[in-house]
Amino acid sequence: MKKFYLTLCILVTSSSCYAKNVSHKDEVYFNHYKINSVKDKSIKSKDETRFVAFGDFGTGDANQYKVARAIEAKCKKDGCDFGLLLGDNIYYNGVKDVNDVQFKDKFEDPYKNLNFKFYATLGNHDYRGDTQAQIDYTKKSDKWIMPNRTYTFSQNNIDFFSIDSNAVNDKQEKSLAKGIKESQAHWKFVFAHHPRYSHGLHGDADQKLANMLDKTICNKVDMYLSGHDHDLEHINKTCGVNYMVSGGGGDGLRPVSSGKNTRFSKASFGFSWFKVTKDSIYFQFIDEKGNMLYD
Repeated sequence: MKKFYLTLCILVTSSSCYAKNVSHKDEVYFNHYKINSVKDKSIKSKDETRFVAFGDFGTGDANQYKVARAIEAKCKKDGCDFGLLLGDNIYYNGVKDVNDVQFKDKFEDPYKNLNFKFYATLGNHDYRGDTQAQIDYTKKSDKWIMPNRTYTFSQNNIDFFSIDSNAVNDKQEKSLAKGIKESQAHWKFVFAHHPRYSHGLHGDADQKLANMLDKTICNKVDMYLSGHDHDLEHINKTCGVNYMVSGGGGDGLRPVSSGKNTRFSKASFGFSWFKVTKDSIYFQFIDEKGNMLYD
């Protein structure tokens, strides 16, 4: 039997976001990307996978750096294999090209002390700039991984699916459903920018994204990770999926409430930290001061 243990990590800020209605007719969906992370020496077992996840971070300001320092401390203490970047990677208008200095100022410099790779997905603010440049930056950076707008990768007994929640279409839906169905991994994680459920400022997904997710992930994956709302939330729904919002990476905080399925919600800067074994998923929300907010 699979066991689910939960804990949580935190940091947050605010600003309004608007997603473009974009489709990519010729996009190749869900190419498999072989993970090649630099292993943290504190990870003692290949049967355990440890990683962080956070979104809404790429400001280059003090709040982003506070969260980054808290991630450093957590990874030094408990280990990290890699990170997931949940979109709005570069505020507020994305990047102009692959040589944009913002990659250095808002990604490389804040996380320079973290010796592992980050697997990124696109947010609505990234769509205000050149999204292809964020994909192409994969070839230039030692840490940044975004081989496509959608892709999968595997680590130990987990398959990860990065989806583009800004550009929902039938091809992406069919490809995601196929990838999940064919996955032989014990655990399945889907990550994107926009949440399926949220009690933050933006709230639940729009109808198009909600329909795709309900068809493809309900009772088929273990976790759906997102950002967009600048808060920290764990929402436990009835279709076998745990939904998490981890949007406290650095941009301005926003108010958040709770609902009947809310396990935790707080407007705070921070991040989530995961430890996944063959029979359990454990995660924490930790704030920018290193305090565990939800265990």
